Parts: sequence; structure tokens; C-alpha cells
Amino acid sequence: MKKNGGKNGRTKARCTPLANARGQVALFIIIGVVLVSVILIFFLVIQPKSLSGKSANLGFEGCVEDAVSQGIFELEKTMGFINPEFTYAYQGQGIPYLCYSNEYLEPCTVQKPFLKQHFEGELTLFVEDNINSCYSNSIANLKSQGYDVKSGNVDFEIYFELNSVRVSINAPTTVGAGTFEKFNVQVNSPIYEMLMLATSVIQSETKFGDGNTDSLMLLHQDYIVLKLKQSEGTTIYIIRHKTFIDEITFASRSLVYPPGHYIA
Repeated sequence: MKKNGGKNGRTKARCTPLANARGQVALFIIIGVVLVSVILIFFLVIQPKSLSGKSANLGFEGCVEDAVSQGIFELEKTMGFINPEFTYAYQGQGIPYLCYSNEYLEPCTVQKPFLKQHFEGELTLFVEDNINSCYSNSIANLKSQGYDVKSGNVDFEIYFELNSVRVSINAPTTVGAGTFEKFNVQVNSPIYEMLMLATSVIQSETKFGDGNTDSLMLLHQDYIVLKLKQSEGTTIYIIRHKTFIDEITFASRSLVYPPGHYIA
């Protein structure tokens, strides 16, 4: 009686559709595990850090605030002039003339129109290098912490507003997956109102040759406005905030009477 099968009595294995399906499933599982591992490695190890949540800023705003505060304080000493040229010598300092006439009985001519805009422009020039340093130091600090940072050029404008100075900064920056561009820094300062008071004094000087400091202090009770008459006709004005340490000083010479001439 003959036996079924080959020469060695073995049956031939067949590659059934079910076996093929199982092999493909196993292959897909292996590929999936590899892909998941690669993704996890990227996000947990390779991917650069990103700023998020409460830390979602470049961290240089405080530096800018300090730079602008110091700039205001320094320029208040010279009425917003980086290099004052036309001044009156008083107690070892050069006090800038904001209004002047070298003639007797002639009203003064305003030396610096648009005082607020003038001070804003000078302050911008004064703090430009410091603000750029604030930004570059912040970028360097983020890179040292492992962030992938792409920095851009820094542009900014300074605006004097009631009770504050606003710095509007445009600095396109990418930190990891986060993108930053515009920043606003607020600095508490009374400089806006102080310049408005100075403008009021100068307007009065051009009309009457004198500033009514008493009425100004009555209307603006947070301020002390001093008027110091000098022998040759110049008047020095000091405007001081009662709470802040801010103080500005300027000079005017207007409607000066000749020596020996007295008002009846």
C-alpha cells in the first residue's frame, strides 16, 4: 500500500492568503512603532524649545523700561537737548533758552517749537544703543538656554502720554515655533504734563514777558513751578513734580526793560 506525499514522506507547505495577511499586519505594526519612536525622539530630544504660557516674551521689556527711565532722567537736566547750545549760565549749569530776545522791550522768539516732539526725538536717539543692547542680550540669553532663535532688526518709536511714556517696538523674532514681532513698554513718568506746563509758560512769555506760575500751580497741584528773575533780564523756570523726582529747568528772556527804566 503506497503512502501519500513526496519522496521523504513530507507534505509541501502552502503560502495561504491568511498567512500573507498576517505578515503584512506584522510589518505595518513594526513600521508604526518605528514612526512613533522617531516622532517622540524629535519632539522630546531634537525639537528646539519654544516659549509658551507666561514666559511668552523675549524678556527684554524690563531692560528697555530701565533704559528709557534713565534716559528721561538725564535729558530732563538739559530740557531734552542731548547737546544744548544756547544756554544761560546758572550755578555751574547751562540752562537752555526756550524763548529769547536780545532787544529791550521786545517779546521773545520761541527757540524750540513743538517741545514734546523735540524731547521724544532726542530721547529716541539717546536710548537707541541701549535698547538694541537689551534686545541682543535677550537673544543671546535665550540661545544659551537652548532655544532656536532667529532675530531681526529693531525699530522703535517713543510716545509721551499722560502719566506715562510708551515705547512701541517692532522686532520680528522667531523662538522655536513661536513668532514675536511687536512689543509695548510703558514707563511711568510725568514728563508729558511737565512739557505742557513749560509750553504754557513760554506762550505767556511771548505775550506778556512773564509766566504766571501761581495760576499754574493752582490748576496743577501735583507740581511746583518756580520763577527766578535774573539781573540782566533772563528768567529761569523750574517745574518739579511733588511725588516723582522729575524736574525740568529752562530759561527765557522777553520784554526786558532797559536799565533805569521802571514800570509806572
